[in-house]
Amino acid sequence: MKKTRSPRINGGRVFLYWIMILILLSLLVTATYTWFSISRTPRVSNIGLSINAPTGLVLSTAPEGAEWVRRLDYAELVDETAPLRPVTWSDADQCFYAAQYGADGRQTGNWHQLSDENNANRDDVYGYYVKAGFYATTDTAVAVSLTHAVEVEEGVSGSGTYLIGTPEWDADNIMHSDGGQGAQNAMRVGIRITPMQDGVETTGQSMFYIYEPNCDTHINGELEGYEPTPSIDGTENLIGEEWLIRQTTTTWTEADPVERGVIYQTMGEFETDTEIFSLNANEMVKIDLYLWLEGQDVDCDNHIGKESKILANIQFNADVGGQSGLVPIYG
Repeated sequence: MKKTRSPRINGGRVFLYWIMILILLSLLVTATYTWFSISRTPRVSNIGLSINAPTGLVLSTAPEGAEWVRRLDYAELVDETAPLRPVTWSDADQCFYAAQYGADGRQTGNWHQLSDENNANRDDVYGYYVKAGFYATTDTAVAVSLTHAVEVEEGVSGSGTYLIGTPEWDADNIMHSDGGQGAQNAMRVGIRITPMQDGVETTGQSMFYIYEPNCDTHINGELEGYEPTPSIDGTENLIGEEWLIRQTTTTWTEADPVERGVIYQTMGEFETDTEIFSLNANEMVKIDLYLWLEGQDVDCDNHIGKESKILANIQFNADVGGQSGLVPIYG
């Protein structure tokens, strides 16, 4: 009598085959789609906007009618709880994009265009990045640049321009922990400079810089040195080299003995020129400051922890004798 195979056995084998296929598929998705699979929402905290302007450069939240000061607090400009979700900058379109996904959770190869009006400074599912706008003017000719980072003194937060993960006190282990959880390696700061004429923005002459802190270290430790961040525009980097401001990594270490609220900082150094604009007496510019988690960065993957916290300081320096040099790059 001819023997036949049990349908139950065949069905079991088919089931096992499907399980193996699903496992392999999930591994492929994890390996291929890195930043797209992030579901966490790092939050920006403790942003300091300050300016070193002994010669008269001052800031204001409005071009007219507001007080002109030499320091603005981040909390006055942006809701500190606004989340950051992975986005990427398109210099060709002058806007941010988020990845689009299919029903299977895979990136489709298409992009969802974002806007400041709909996606900046929001603490809901539509919030992706943060934007702060303010104005600067002067009573003498100055050249304005980002101030180099320096340690003020041992155990005190540094001065100048830098970005790190927030040191958070862990009372159980009696030590500080890295509140950034790796997000600081994929952060970017965009600086848009727009000349003002009779209280109106001359948008055709705007200049846009991207400040890339911590550019030479990586979250997983497998890479070393600077890695260009490719753009969805098809270029090697997000923006032209002349508009990219790179800085090496700023780090912190514990005091010895360990003390709550006391750390030692090793400040990063700029690898590129930091001058961003110049003004003649009584000229004015609007400065839009963007902060985002750059999805195309090699470090923007699931190594980043949940509810990351970032400590940043953006400080401007004014050198007397600068000549007006607002060079248009659009239009």
